[in-house]
Amino acid sequence: MHNLYRITFALTVFSLLISCKKDPKITEPCKEEVPFTKDVTINITNMVENAIMQVSKDTAYTASTPKYITAENDTFSVTLFKYYISNIKLKRPNGTYYYEPESYHLINAADTANSCRFTLKNVPIDSYTGIEFIIGVDNTRNCSGAQSGALDVLNDMFWDWNQGYIFFKFEGFTGSFPSFGIHNITLHIGGFLQPNNLIRWANVPFGSTALNVTTEHTSVVYLKANLMEAFRNPNPVTFTFLNTATSIAAAKIVANNYVDMFTISAIKEE
Repeated sequence: MHNLYRITFALTVFSLLISCKKDPKITEPCKEEVPFTKDVTINITNMVENAIMQVSKDTAYTASTPKYITAENDTFSVTLFKYYISNIKLKRPNGTYYYEPESYHLINAADTANSCRFTLKNVPIDSYTGIEFIIGVDNTRNCSGAQSGALDVLNDMFWDWNQGYIFFKFEGFTGSFPSFGIHNITLHIGGFLQPNNLIRWANVPFGSTALNVTTEHTSVVYLKANLMEAFRNPNPVTFTFLNTATSIAAAKIVANNYVDMFTISAIKEE
């Protein structure tokens, strides 16, 4: 009887051992490796040639109104300067890009503390040789209905659902009307439908100083936006003949000029 128990017990143990050997090895599922990232700050200084832009509250010229002179010898002041940059992408040396998600920023030269400095979140650790972005708002968001944040219609940068967003808004006064005295300038540029598409891409290479994103520090990219470029190349503008953008032809002249108003100033580590 004892031998029967021993045999039964032995068979039971053997069966358990065999079944254990047949069980597949349990392993944890593979986890996708997440690359290290770091925030990058973009700082934009709005300029008029070599001078930092002064936005005037004067409704016309006074003795103290900041005034500027174009290459065509037109004198003018700035009372409002706002524009969109969107779809920001950073270029790597191998030609690939990092794309900022939900990339829409409204720049207001009169609000340097809040709108002229912003952060690109979670940029992958890497080296970058340039930055590219739309001056304006892409087709999709022009047709997306009511939105919030930088694209909120309350920002006064929106015409209507047919025309979409104002990409570039410059207002001021000029003294270049000898027969009429002081005259206002109103250049509101926008439009996304062909053949009148005024979306323009800015391409700003960093030159000899690359943007090196590392975990040890936060990088700041300093850009300059020179308003004077809007009146210069390739189509010189005189305010006597072009002081409002009431036609698509006039708007195209300004848009084709301001596409290269951005340059790199410095890249620093903080």
